[in-house]
Amino acid sequence: MKKLILIAISLCAIYTAQSQTVNITVTVSNVKSNKGVIKVCIFNKETGFPEKTNLSIKCVKVAAAKGVMQIKVEGIAPGNYAIAVHHDTNNDGIFNTNFFGIPIEASGASNGAKGKMGPPKYSDAVIVIDKNKTQVAISIE
Repeated sequence: MKKLILIAISLCAIYTAQSQTVNITVTVSNVKSNKGVIKVCIFNKETGFPEKTNLSIKCVKVAAAKGVMQIKVEGIAPGNYAIAVHHDTNNDGIFNTNFFGIPIEASGASNGAKGKMGPPKYSDAVIVIDKNKTQVAISIE
């Protein structure tokens, strides 16, 4: 009987947690080719943004399609986030740069945040995601 009660409580907790999340759609524009993958990563803190995707709370990777793409990211709790998009043209999982550290693969961030002598700042890219804000547009360059 105790096991049944624990299972019921666990299922209720899972259902409650899922009902408190939203699915967002990231519209990625300016994809230059069908090569490689587009990676969309959601960060809830400055640490690692935008390049260290292993420090993001969630990443979605899809095959690249030239032009405009819509990428769905599911199960995001409402809150403040910065979103980074990377066109990994050679699909090596690395944000490739040249000898001087300048990116050679297209990228972009929420709020249109751009870096000055480096990657964009988390604080410039932060947006609020909630049930009223589930669409984000990011152009990559």
